[in-house]
Amino acid sequence: MKILVDTNILIHLEDNKVIDETFSKFYNLAISNNCHIFYHPFAVPEDILRDKNDERRNIILSKLGKYQKLNNPAVSDQFFQSQLKNNCVNDQCDNEQLYQVYRNFVDLFITQDNGIHTKAQKLGLNNKVLNVQVALEYLKSIFTIVLPTHPVLKGHSIRELEPEFNQSFFDSLREDYNQALFDNWLLKCVIDDRQCYSVRVQNDLIALLIYKVENVGEHQIPALYENVLKICTLKVADNAFGLKLGELFINKMFEYCINQCINYLYLTVYEKQDHLRKLLNKLGFQEERFINKQGVQELRLLKCLDKSKITLKENNILIHPYYFDGEEINKYVVPIRPEFYGTLFKDGKLRYPTLFDEGIDSLNEIQGNTIIKAYISNSRITSLKMGDLLLFYSSRTDKVIEPIGVLESAQRIDDFEELWKIVQRKTVFSRDKLYEWFCEKKSLHVITFRLITYLKKKIQYKNIQQLDSFKNKLQSITKLKECDYQKLKKDGYFDERYIIN
Repeated sequence: MKILVDTNILIHLEDNKVIDETFSKFYNLAISNNCHIFYHPFAVPEDILRDKNDERRNIILSKLGKYQKLNNPAVSDQFFQSQLKNNCVNDQCDNEQLYQVYRNFVDLFITQDNGIHTKAQKLGLNNKVLNVQVALEYLKSIFTIVLPTHPVLKGHSIRELEPEFNQSFFDSLREDYNQALFDNWLLKCVIDDRQCYSVRVQNDLIALLIYKVENVGEHQIPALYENVLKICTLKVADNAFGLKLGELFINKMFEYCINQCINYLYLTVYEKQDHLRKLLNKLGFQEERFINKQGVQELRLLKCLDKSKITLKENNILIHPYYFDGEEINKYVVPIRPEFYGTLFKDGKLRYPTLFDEGIDSLNEIQGNTIIKAYISNSRITSLKMGDLLLFYSSRTDKVIEPIGVLESAQRIDDFEELWKIVQRKTVFSRDKLYEWFCEKKSLHVITFRLITYLKKKIQYKNIQQLDSFKNKLQSITKLKECDYQKLKKDGYFDERYIIN
């Protein structure tokens, strides 16, 4: 990114006084992310030379060499100049700098001069001519890595685990990949400060995912000429099998890719890893055999997250974590009690962390780890069908809508064993509690759905009441009218990154 800075910015950065924290944060964030900071070869020296403070003028001129001069700047034409005040040298300096943005010679122009901002507004350049505070927030939005969170997961550097590399947790990996090679690779991960997610129970490591963003030269995937995210290691201990941690890991990697605008995710597995392969194939990973650097055949499973390349036209799990929301897709609001919300939607903003999140009880709430979840009610609704959008309303004390999911199946079931087969490991209810409820009602309505994401901002009850769709108190599943959905969408509640238009 090319960033042009005005004289007042350079003076503040280089003047002989304590620098404002906002200025230093802006500069450090820009430089650390390989942004190029330029000054205009006419405007900046001209402004500085007019400074009557000889000592400050000489100090700042002596430090100009640390910044890049904008070579061959565009020279403004008569039409451009005619749109702006041009009464003095100061105006000329301002206008020439603005012209660089106008011609796209630079991406941003940073200035604290209100007069320049007024001119930028007139030219329609106000989204590219920013003050330091706004520029800092903009750079943060681009360059800050947002790590997906979940109560049972801990994101950290692999260096934290180095004292545990000799534990039995890593033995099967050493067997699969050759002990010396694997140990050397772990050491390289430590040196590179590779990032990972881990899960512990009573201080014992039971699951680990190590990941890395790879460029074209590193991943060498045929016909793929962009950065990809690689899951380097995904390991779940035998005693944690069935807790759906692999499913949770994969879903968080989808979220990471979307946050970082990465279009491809992949990992390599051996053919014997049948359970993991089935999960990945179900989620749309494409499988391909290849020979690794050790001359051993492996399977590469690659997931395309480029929405423009998705060919399916329906809300199928193969396109997860994306969804369609056209007029042909029905939308429903589904009420759920707050005490159930916390275990079904464990990474929702409504759920507050507890002291028990790192314990076995939290892990045993398996439904909080899964992509596919189950909602059970006594509803008699018959209009639900696969692909419908579901917005979940946390009732009673919360009274807000936050999670959004896609319906997989909906049916009324009058056989308990069939019911339990569908919902186990997906529901907030224990078998005994569900059996008690089933015996009372004789049959129950079961919805299975895949959790997509959470709304960008919660829909409060006062806003829900203003929608035409809701004449009841949201005590049952309610269809959301298309006009209401579009209103909510226009008001910025939905994260458009997950929607295929």
